[in-house]
Amino acid sequence: MLTLIESTQHNHADALQSTTAEAGRLAALKRYDILDTPPEAAFDHITALAADLFKGPIAIISFLDGGRLWFKSHHGLDATEIKWGRDATSSAVELRLRREFNPGFFACAPLRTPDGHDLGTLCVIDHHPRQIEPAEIRHLEALAKIVVDLLELRLAKNNASARAGLMAAEIDHRAMNSLQFVASLLQLQSRAVGAEAGRQLATAANRVLAVARVHRNFAADATADRIPVLAYLRRLCGELSDILATPVAVEGSEVSVPTKHILAIGLVVNELVTNAKKHGDGAIKVTFCAREDGQYELCVLDRGAGLPEGFSLGATRVDALGMKVVTALTSQLDGKLSAGPNPAGPGACFTLVFPAG
Repeated sequence: MLTLIESTQHNHADALQSTTAEAGRLAALKRYDILDTPPEAAFDHITALAADLFKGPIAIISFLDGGRLWFKSHHGLDATEIKWGRDATSSAVELRLRREFNPGFFACAPLRTPDGHDLGTLCVIDHHPRQIEPAEIRHLEALAKIVVDLLELRLAKNNASARAGLMAAEIDHRAMNSLQFVASLLQLQSRAVGAEAGRQLATAANRVLAVARVHRNFAADATADRIPVLAYLRRLCGELSDILATPVAVEGSEVSVPTKHILAIGLVVNELVTNAKKHGDGAIKVTFCAREDGQYELCVLDRGAGLPEGFSLGATRVDALGMKVVTALTSQLDGKLSAGPNPAGPGACFTLVFPAG
């Protein structure tokens, strides 16, 4: 016979073990990142099949998260979860479901992970009582295992995406380091040659640094299919403002542009803002918006003396290399570049219009 002290110690050990097991189960549930996700056809197919096999009106895939039972798929039912006032254990799920729906027929199978955690259940509910056959139990358990297989596939996909993101970040880091190294070599070389050649090498170095700057601000979002352009331009122009010691404001309406276009957009802004600082005066403004005709419009405006007489975007002078770069990038975007006076006052306005992707 156990003494009172031994019984108390035994109960305490059991409670501690139960608490530890529940913490492990919740950690496993979090690892699969399934809670509160949108409906997915694969899970809905399983509940529909389960309902059909058992000829029952309701089938549910549920996951137990502390004090609630959340439904990933709920065939024949509008509810998305059941809440109760305190944390529940996996052993209480079947009892709570029976109490909630008061079914005539109820069958469930646990969603058990390869490491032994019961994350929830796959259940079938009917209002009319009947017996369940051994073959039906095997079918439901097989479907529950398929649900867990789907969870494993989602987890593997998420992990692969995370690894790809880390690899891309490492490649981006190395690429930026290489660009900065090349720029440093060009700057060193510019000091060892004549004035004109040195000026050209220094210009080349600045353009290499511009590519690195544009790439750095892009790299954080590079794995996405589309990127919020205003957020990107604000990061880029914030750096340009510090480098040029001139305020560069970014205005417009936020839209997500295809990732394949963002580097070209950034390089155009870098060239036009740098040009505005060189020839303009005071603050520079960059605007971006989606037009009603299905195109994007990018403008860079300065407060300088305006465009020189006879200015042409097709200039072939050596010192117009920046505009040649902008023209080439405009062609890459299938866009159209124009230049004119600043509509808000003195200065110039360069406008790039290109199709929305």
